[in-house]
Amino acid sequence: MMAAMVWTGAASAITVTPSADERRLAQLITEELDRRHLASDKLFEQRRPMVGSMILDAIDPSRSFLTEVDLAQLNASDLPKSIEQGDLVDAYRLYGLMLDRTEARLNQWLETLANGPDALDLTNNEFLELKDSDSPWLATPDELPELWRQQLENQAINLLLADREPDDVVKALIRRFESQKNRLEQTRPQDVFEAVINAYARAYDPHTSYLPPADSETFNINMSLSLQGIGAVLQTEDEFTKIVSLIPGGPAEMDGRLKPADRILGVGQDNDPIQDVVGWRLDEVVQLIRGPKGSQVRLEVQSGDDAPHREITLIRDRVQLEEQSAKQTILEVGPENRKVGVITIPTFYSDFVAKQAGDPNYRSTTRDVRRLLSELTDAGVEGVVIDLRNNGGGSLQEAYELFGLFIRRGPVVQIQSAGGRTDVRGDRDPEIAWDGPMTVLVNRLSASASEIFAGAVQDYGRGLVLGSQTFGKGTVQALLPMEDGQLKLTIAKFYRISGLSTQHQGVVPDIAFPSAFDPTEIGESALDTALPWDQIRSLRYNLLDVPALRIPELAERHQARIAQDPDFMALVERTQRALTLSSVDRLSLQLAAREAEREANNEAALAIENARRTALGLEPLESFSELEALSAEDPEPSEDAVLMESARILLDDIGLSRRLAGL
Repeated sequence: MMAAMVWTGAASAITVTPSADERRLAQLITEELDRRHLASDKLFEQRRPMVGSMILDAIDPSRSFLTEVDLAQLNASDLPKSIEQGDLVDAYRLYGLMLDRTEARLNQWLETLANGPDALDLTNNEFLELKDSDSPWLATPDELPELWRQQLENQAINLLLADREPDDVVKALIRRFESQKNRLEQTRPQDVFEAVINAYARAYDPHTSYLPPADSETFNINMSLSLQGIGAVLQTEDEFTKIVSLIPGGPAEMDGRLKPADRILGVGQDNDPIQDVVGWRLDEVVQLIRGPKGSQVRLEVQSGDDAPHREITLIRDRVQLEEQSAKQTILEVGPENRKVGVITIPTFYSDFVAKQAGDPNYRSTTRDVRRLLSELTDAGVEGVVIDLRNNGGGSLQEAYELFGLFIRRGPVVQIQSAGGRTDVRGDRDPEIAWDGPMTVLVNRLSASASEIFAGAVQDYGRGLVLGSQTFGKGTVQALLPMEDGQLKLTIAKFYRISGLSTQHQGVVPDIAFPSAFDPTEIGESALDTALPWDQIRSLRYNLLDVPALRIPELAERHQARIAQDPDFMALVERTQRALTLSSVDRLSLQLAAREAEREANNEAALAIENARRTALGLEPLESFSELEALSAEDPEPSEDAVLMESARILLDDIGLSRRLAGL
């Protein structure tokens, strides 16, 4: 499958012409989506007018290349029908125009930098307005060079804030832009087809996409964006490669320094110089990061526009089942040192190969947690916290079998397919491994199987759910072979036994804690075309308790306690500050102003930490660098403010339950 692509340089737009194979494949993909996708009826018809704007967003998400004059030359509302008929000419023409102007922008930047650091005026009091798919288009192409100038100055400031010398900054940017120009000229015809057809597919939902033919390694990258070398999930955002999540048990997660939403700016092998990867294709960045087990990779990362650059060295490895496995610890809470057990479950796993081979000792989440619960029972804990923070899911079967350790028997989850058929999964084993008090701790990165487990705990009244609203992925995908590649599409939806969907809104905790993740950036609701929340009929099940009756008093005690808890107060302040900084929609292009902002942010972070330390009777830190060093260390469970407060709420609930029961 090849499209004709002719590179004609900056003087005229790049010509990209769809091939006959691509036209036919577009028709086949749109037909299969219409036939098989869960939202193929009324919902897609409502979204059909969005397809044109979604294609434009895919071609120019940062509003840096196309203008109102360009868009006036086509009727965007006609694009979905054209694609369904195999007519890709208009979409390809816009893509070619974007490529042509990308080259023009790189040429402008390189011409400016050829005159050295003095060519960049970083003293003017002006601002770069950050653009996204909600921003207006510039009116005419004549306005683009001014925007490009501002973008160049911002990139220079970002490097200067990383404590580089002006001459080094110019050299680094020249290397970056020459590299981007070389890659631009290597644009593949299939890149154009993928961008256009996947923009169409995303109108159905964010998890539906076309996967082109590839060998198994590249297929795995396209399928999960999973870097087996360091254990991270990536996506492209504007010109950056961004961390979406970390795989439990992987090198990055165990190291602790790489965080969701971090940007990868550069990649180096062993002791070789770090190679700038801003503007690179995602699969090219992946290839640099992947490598043999035991080898070393160095990443230059940044948490935001003005955040300092950090270099992180990781040793590539495979994610081991042992490292993903559930683990237990015991907290001693309050002046009486009351014991609360904590079971941390990074993912829902099962050694399917060993199980199918008949190994009686095969590993799984449920088997491991049953053993851990026995250990905690022997230790005499009063209650158990199931910690599902950052657990992105895994085996559906393990989710409902694990819940079976806490109830006699009953349904756990409903799965409804596109045809309306509902399949119920649950626990048929009357054995209970723990019949005592329990809570579940979740956050924004708790998804899929985690949401099924937490939702069942809430619906049965088996315990409290604490933390922040979960991710909200309540859909099931399947792979459909095409004559050229594969189509990944959504075919079903998860529902709780109460009939509520986990899609979009996730599980809302009974008592909410501050979230370190901006819900407009992370989570299903942050995705424009996420399938909506809905509900189906409730199943019949035995309600075990009504914790909702105790929640008002529990929440009152919680609020009174955290108002006096230095650790929790610091957590709230750090979270609020992080969310404020992430909501910035424009950047100063005055270097002195940006330096002052960075210094103010560092001083504020240091002040929050020192206030916490003073309240606890600890020596204050003298510098922000000391704080950075401490932040890279793994805290003890007793230093985890959220975990400790969860244990305190659980103990409160135990006391209230006994009082209400007259015991």
